[in-house]
Amino acid sequence: MDVIIRADGGSEIGYGHLFRSAALAEELQRNGETVTVATTTPQPARTVFPESVTISQLPSRSDPSPFIDWLDTAATDVVFTDCYPVDTSYQQAVRQRVPLAVLQDDARHAVCADLLVNGNLYAADLDYTYVGQQPKACLGPDYVILRREVRARLQKDPAWRPQPERALITMGGSDTAGLTPTAVRAFDGFDLRVDAVVGPGCPAELEQEVRKAAATSSTKVRVSRNPETLVTLMAEADFAVSTASTTTYELLALGTPILSIPVANNQEAVASSLRRRDIATVLQRTAGEKAFRNAIKELIQQTELRRTRQRRGRELVDGNGVIRVRDALRSITETRADQ
Repeated sequence: MDVIIRADGGSEIGYGHLFRSAALAEELQRNGETVTVATTTPQPARTVFPESVTISQLPSRSDPSPFIDWLDTAATDVVFTDCYPVDTSYQQAVRQRVPLAVLQDDARHAVCADLLVNGNLYAADLDYTYVGQQPKACLGPDYVILRREVRARLQKDPAWRPQPERALITMGGSDTAGLTPTAVRAFDGFDLRVDAVVGPGCPAELEQEVRKAAATSSTKVRVSRNPETLVTLMAEADFAVSTASTTTYELLALGTPILSIPVANNQEAVASSLRRRDIATVLQRTAGEKAFRNAIKELIQQTELRRTRQRRGRELVDGNGVIRVRDALRSITETRADQ
């Protein structure tokens, strides 16, 4: 099966779409499929996708014409898109040529596709509209696409200490809201070892601010940029401070209790779902250092709360979503071939 993935990402728009698509690409290649990535952000894509994936640069995010022209010359069995500008008309243009799978985190666009994927907690509650035949739907955390490193770690029991010793701060690939220094300062005075992770797209100025906050803290804070050991740090932390992004699902699967904050409009639904299910401590988007500090104190003190959230997170996200999505991609190519 020849698969084309349409995805963008980087320091300005975040890395979540690229990380998610790269995990799918790796799983597809592991099963002998051929993968090409069409993107307007080739440099960030090259840092995320496996080296064996072909990267093709597009000139426009929202205009489908260059992608369609290129698609007409490519041999492919299915297109998988994980990109907000792929709206209804964009989908229609693609689907006229090849089976189409759309990963869409919300219902902002009417869907014109053979397969709709949304692995979010709230996915089944959205009011989708469709153009043409209703697609096969893969909705909810059973279809969360996680990285191979995370899935491999799920074979081990999560770390558990009644008295927390380690915490993690990870605000995404670029920390677009600049919250890492605030989180570092909020840990000041707690008897913990804190790993503060700076993502690959984080500006140098923000990294300097993070390191300055760490240097002036009485708490042991270690700052690292894009560490290869990130999944290990996530798994071994007694709790993690993170945005309400795709990292949320990795932490849930690993059983790491979460202090979550939404930093973009598209993260509000994730934050609301976490709060409603009581599976994370969720701050308001405008929260400052004091709110972070109070929430950290609560997580340290409430042992049973952390234990319960550890268990419920692993029950919600089993890590096999990428395999289910891979199989669904195969099914729509077979269905279109039979028509």
